[in-house]
Amino acid sequence: MNLDRAGDIRLTRRGRIAIGAIVVAVILGWQFGARSLNAVAAPTLAALIVGALHVRRSAKPTVELSAIEAGFPGESRPVTVSISGSGIATVELELPYGTDEERVDATVTLPHTFDLETTLEHRGLYNVGPPTIRQRGPLGLVERKIDTTETSTLVVYPKRYRLASDGVISRFFTDELETERQEFDRLREYTPGDPLRHIHWKSSAKHDEFLVMEFAPTQRTETVTIAAAATPGHADEMARASATIAEVALDAGFDVEVAVPNEVLPPGQGTVHRRNMLGLLARAGSGRIPDAVADEADVAIHAAEGGTDVRIADRQHALADLVTGEQQAPTVEVPTA
Repeated sequence: MNLDRAGDIRLTRRGRIAIGAIVVAVILGWQFGARSLNAVAAPTLAALIVGALHVRRSAKPTVELSAIEAGFPGESRPVTVSISGSGIATVELELPYGTDEERVDATVTLPHTFDLETTLEHRGLYNVGPPTIRQRGPLGLVERKIDTTETSTLVVYPKRYRLASDGVISRFFTDELETERQEFDRLREYTPGDPLRHIHWKSSAKHDEFLVMEFAPTQRTETVTIAAAATPGHADEMARASATIAEVALDAGFDVEVAVPNEVLPPGQGTVHRRNMLGLLARAGSGRIPDAVADEADVAIHAAEGGTDVRIADRQHALADLVTGEQQAPTVEVPTA
């Protein structure tokens, strides 16, 4: 019986050693009599046959991989691998580039559940699985490989930069555009702390005191468009800058539209839109965007070997001049559904 060709059943390393023992026993039996055959060869061959029949008749195990919550670099996420069935199996599962740990490589008794934890490292979309399962016989002499297709997708969001509270980007969304989204309400007496740009100089000249304009807020319906491009090898910088600025705009209450090479996220706001925006930037690659799109955008980002440039309105800035470091924790909770 050629076990290496018996359907999908294969000899394990232990099984090949057993075959070697049978061959040696046959040689010894030929030279010294049948006692060696009875002592070694016959029971070993019987164990191989019984193991092969056991594996062939056993139900194939099934696998279930848990959904993995998307996250930012540095965060940890649980991964659960549940395998049903009975008997003994060897399970292997490589977690992809983009995570810190772990790798499954174990022989277990089924059913079995692996509870793992992985630390996210690098921006991107990764497929986890399918695991490799080899169902074994009682003595581990034979096995069959179980084809599985169960996978789970791991989304690692881009890192974000930390911004100064009174920096160019923060002022752009909280100060300069604030007036545009408000309607004039009335004039009132100036009080210390009022922005000087709100002083109504013409009316103040007619009185003995400064008068400032007071505004009534209107519904925020403005859209901020961010267009981002990168040369090969610099998509991470592009994604980080885009995520940083987009989150500031969302926090300020704007609808945000993001255009990256080969993909556009329509305007929107709220937690679901934030998740979609971060997912877009997790998978964005390098490339160009049409000049017309970049020219019309409120914010245009270009990442290249010499650094990342950011145009905000009509002013050009080096990204290094706008940021103060890396931001580790999300500014708000980003739901997974």
